[in-house]
Amino acid sequence: MAVFPVVKGTRLRATKVNSCGLPVSGAANYAVTNGWVSLAISPVMQEAEELEQRNAEGRVCVAERTPPERKYYNLTLTLCQVNTCLITLFNGWEQELDWEGNAVGVRDQRRVESDYGVALEVWAGGKAGDDCPTPEDDSIFASASTGKSYGYFLTFGTEFTLGDIEIAASVANFTLTGITFAGPQWGRGPWNVVPTDAANTPGRLLTPVTDDQHLVIQRTPVAPPEPTPGEECCPLDIPTMFTAPDYYFGGPAAEPAADIAGDPAVCVSTP
Repeated sequence: MAVFPVVKGTRLRATKVNSCGLPVSGAANYAVTNGWVSLAISPVMQEAEELEQRNAEGRVCVAERTPPERKYYNLTLTLCQVNTCLITLFNGWEQELDWEGNAVGVRDQRRVESDYGVALEVWAGGKAGDDCPTPEDDSIFASASTGKSYGYFLTFGTEFTLGDIEIAASVANFTLTGITFAGPQWGRGPWNVVPTDAANTPGRLLTPVTDDQHLVIQRTPVAPPEPTPGEECCPLDIPTMFTAPDYYFGGPAAEPAADIAGDPAVCVSTP
């Protein structure tokens, strides 16, 4: 049994995916930021339904009940500043460029993006009671862990829209709202987020995401990634991160999927 507190959001990573959760390669297809205020994940349920049939006398002769089901989750992400690349990553809006080709804003569009989405990963702090177990032998010195663990949340969102914008004598937040979907083609993911051995070597998820799952929550001693340079979106090239014999899903001769993801391309902040 895992018991851990969730205190403060420490980091957020967004990765562009298709409608099945498959990571999409591109020049600006992922970002890591701490420039966010909150992420709300609210379930939307299919209500239970009472089924009954009465006989000719008016008495109930058949009674049954269908249980409730989770349809999806509503996502509400509040940003503490305008991040044009994140807004574009979430809702597909066109970025406004200056004369040097640097992003300086966004332009809205009528159509809400639903063909693509983002994989959202969030790390939360909070010290658990078993973060510092008593060592049984000297193997603990081989551990890559800092001794701290994190709450890790993974979900997949699409149909993001920008909320109300109020310009006043106060801090203005920008809110993006969307809905979750199942992302089975995420598989074990392109990032190293959980330990793969007793030394806490960072690796991919141990088990793939299935077509029934919208949300993954777990504890991990693997530290969250640092924000991308300038908290901008960076290049993602899955084929160069996973090359033989380290495959994303598996190789042509039934080789297994890699336990550890390769490094992404170097990302450099624009002026």
